[in-house]
Amino acid sequence: MKILILSSYTTRQKHQPANLLRREDCNSDERLQWRLKELSGYNTEGWYHEDRDYSAPAGEMFTGPLHTQLREGLKQIREHNQYGETTLDLYFPWYACRVDGKNLPVSENDTIVPFDIAPLHNLAVLEYGETGVPEAMEVLIEGYDLVFSLLRQDDIVSLRRVFEVERAVTLIFLLAPSHRRVVDGSLSNVHVVETGSKLGKAIRATNWALKGVVLRRLCEAACSDGFHIFEQVKQDPQQLLEIIQSQ
Repeated sequence: MKILILSSYTTRQKHQPANLLRREDCNSDERLQWRLKELSGYNTEGWYHEDRDYSAPAGEMFTGPLHTQLREGLKQIREHNQYGETTLDLYFPWYACRVDGKNLPVSENDTIVPFDIAPLHNLAVLEYGETGVPEAMEVLIEGYDLVFSLLRQDDIVSLRRVFEVERAVTLIFLLAPSHRRVVDGSLSNVHVVETGSKLGKAIRATNWALKGVVLRRLCEAACSDGFHIFEQVKQDPQQLLEIIQSQ
């Protein structure tokens, strides 16, 4: 089984230089390319300086509690001897900070630079045929059997066109009860697993870390009880809550 985890960016990042990438740097392709090089350690003459290189793989760049918990779970399961036939990949939807300049979702292995440009609130709904973002996300998710969304409600709203179409792949959205309205639960492949304060108290996780803790505990359960757990969750997403609370 191929499993995809979609997560949002966070402001807590591995590197916090004074000259991090900002929204105005994206106003022209030329300026953006230069800023990406600069934050990757290159000066105007093209010389590389290691002490000015703030780039890192996306999976290492984000240091908030959610991603710390998520990385711990991914590390455990990838070191398990059953890992291989079942795989888990982590991706982020927004790409302006990619060092390679590609307009594609960012995998945990793609190199990015620190930034203060991530979309946060009141995002526009991205339509097909405009930015290319919905098309790229559609191609990505349709390559998987099971998708877990740890995305914020604003990111989900912005990518609504991707998620409002019934697909073969099972999509499980981890959302607080008050946010479940942002997805169309009438679609047979779309499921909401509620991760509000009640669950946080039950598993002793803060709101900031909660979704990461849920995935970490799921990975731990698979390591201890068998990878068939992922198929169980795919067939009945609400079993996820029972599984992680039994850890």
